[in-house]
Amino acid sequence: MNIFIDEYPEAVPLDALNYLTGECNYGGRVTDTHDRRLMAVILKVFYNHGTYSDPDYKYSPSGIYYPPAHTDYDGYISYIK
Repeated sequence: MNIFIDEYPEAVPLDALNYLTGECNYGGRVTDTHDRRLMAVILKVFYNHGTYSDPDYKYSPSGIYYPPAHTDYDGYISYIK
């Protein structure tokens, strides 16, 4: 997937990410039309400009889940734990 992202250095290609994740990676496994639509809506929560540009962005109203700050590999592992 990085080869597609690298082609857009000026902005995050959100439409491409949504398509690659929803249609290419999972699309073949999700066959029900309504389930595919739901998956597309859920992906928009994770792949949007707020995720990348708003340091206070939260994935849900509870605020428990949020995108990690850009870091190295160990930093991401620490965030996940």
